[in-house]
Amino acid sequence: MKKTFMYIFALLFSTITFTSCDEETISQLLGEGDTVEALKQALSIGAETASTELGKEDGYLNDASVRIAMPSEADALFDVISALQKNQAGRAILSALDIDEKLGETMTTLINRAAEDAAPKAVSVFKTAITSMSINDGKDILFGANNAATTYLHDNTYNGLVSAFNPTITTSLGNVKFGGYDANEAWKAVSSIYNKITDYKATSEGRLAMTALQFASSDTYNKLNSIQAVNTNLADYVTGKALDGLFTKVAVKELDIRTNAASRTTDLLKKVFGQLDEQ
Repeated sequence: MKKTFMYIFALLFSTITFTSCDEETISQLLGEGDTVEALKQALSIGAETASTELGKEDGYLNDASVRIAMPSEADALFDVISALQKNQAGRAILSALDIDEKLGETMTTLINRAAEDAAPKAVSVFKTAITSMSINDGKDILFGANNAATTYLHDNTYNGLVSAFNPTITTSLGNVKFGGYDANEAWKAVSSIYNKITDYKATSEGRLAMTALQFASSDTYNKLNSIQAVNTNLADYVTGKALDGLFTKVAVKELDIRTNAASRTTDLLKKVFGQLDEQ
C-alpha cells in the first residue's frame, strides 16, 4: 500500500512539474514572439519616419548627418579647381579649359536631390525586408544597444536593400534637375574634366601654362598633376549613401521609441519596450 501511494505521488509530482515547465516554455515562446513583432514594428515606423523626413526638399542636402558628398576622386578634383582659382596662372588654365567652376556645387546638390526624390519609395523596400527578416534573439536585441535593432536590420538585409533600391535611385538621377543639368549629365561633365586637363597639358599652350603655375604655386601644380580619372558608378554610389542616410534616421527613431514612452504608438510597443523603463 505504501509503495502504491509513493508511486501515485511521484506520478502526480512529475505531471505537475512537466506541466509547469511546458507552460513556462510556452510563455517564453509567446514572449519572444511579441518581442520580435515589436522590434519589427519599431523598425517599420523608423523606416516610415526616415523616408518622410529625407524625402522632403533639402532632407539630405541640409542635414549634415546624412548629406551626400561627391565621390572622393571628384571631391579631390574640385579641391584642385578651387586652388586654381586662387592665382592668376591657375585662373588662366580654368579659362582655357572652359570649366564650370560651380559644377561641384551643382553636382552635390543633384545627388542629394536624387536621394530625396527616391526616399519616399524606400518605405516599401524596407518593409519587405523587415517583414521577411528572421530574428532569433529578440530579447538580446531589445535589451542591447540603443541602435541594436537597426544594426541587426542593416547586417542582415543591406545587400538585398541595395539591389532593390538601386533602380529607384537610377530613375531619380535622371529626373532631378538643377543648374541646367540632370544628375547624369552633371556627372558626365565632371568625369570629362580629367580628360580636358590631360589633353590640355599635352599641348604647347598647356605646357607653358603649367610652367607658369609651377612658379606661381608649386603645391597647386603638384595637385593638378596628381588628379585621377573619375570612374565611380554614380547610381551605385548614391544608392549606398542614400541607404546609409535612411539607416541613420531609422536608428534615431529606434532610440526615440526606446527612451520616450509617448513614441510607442501601439499596445505591443508599449508592452515590449515598456520593459526598458523598468531597468
